[in-house]
Amino acid sequence: MPKLNILIASDKDESRIIGLIQKSKYLNKLYATYELEGAIEVRFNTFKELAQKCRALKIDIVIVENEKWVLQGIADVLRAGLVNCLALSSRANRLILSNNYRRELLDKYGILTPKKLLYPSKFPVIVRADGVCRRGNSLEEIIQIREEVAKQSGEIAGTIYLEEFIEGEVINLISLFDGKNLLSFTKNDLVLDYSRKLEKLLTDEKFEFIGFLNSKLIIDGDKLYNIGFSSDFSGISAGVDFIYILNSAIYQKLDEIRL
Repeated sequence: MPKLNILIASDKDESRIIGLIQKSKYLNKLYATYELEGAIEVRFNTFKELAQKCRALKIDIVIVENEKWVLQGIADVLRAGLVNCLALSSRANRLILSNNYRRELLDKYGILTPKKLLYPSKFPVIVRADGVCRRGNSLEEIIQIREEVAKQSGEIAGTIYLEEFIEGEVINLISLFDGKNLLSFTKNDLVLDYSRKLEKLLTDEKFEFIGFLNSKLIIDGDKLYNIGFSSDFSGISAGVDFIYILNSAIYQKLDEIRL
């Protein structure tokens, strides 16, 4: 495998994977969209301009760490510009942005989520809406949360529902998807079963992206519940050369990686 040119796309010096990138034996040149020691800075005004600069600089892989840019669709623009980009697509972002969409798909593939409630029989409960996840310890608190959300956005207020509160161990499961295979960076029997179901969901529903997906999970006894997704991959670690893993994702060969 040849050495590669890597660009880290973020708007501030808080890279979560810079150490993994710098110690890789497959790193040729390191670029960043902000001032980073040891990296060549790449400035841009639009995602399309960034794609043009990536082609000119012969950047092999762009790793997007800025979650705002991910949600704004940077991956779609870079891939349309023939740039290898590790980030969720606009369609995959719906798993983050819409709770109802997430729940419907997870239910279809046998992945548990906390039950929806018509009325709280006990407290606390979780008040959910798109972009909202708050704990309600009384009926008065629930009403207050509803009113606050309604003031912010009538559209978001229309997505409000109640969800059972589950007490258990909360974990963030970081996975890398290559459009065909899902590689999860944490292993236990519950997580392995969950990862297999999530891989089937992403492939069968044709989520054609290459990038990191963070599953927020609660483990309660022998049950595992999904309570949300994000594009954050803070704290990721790997026992295999990180750029080798990223390159394997580009070529849809994550099934060959053994962590």
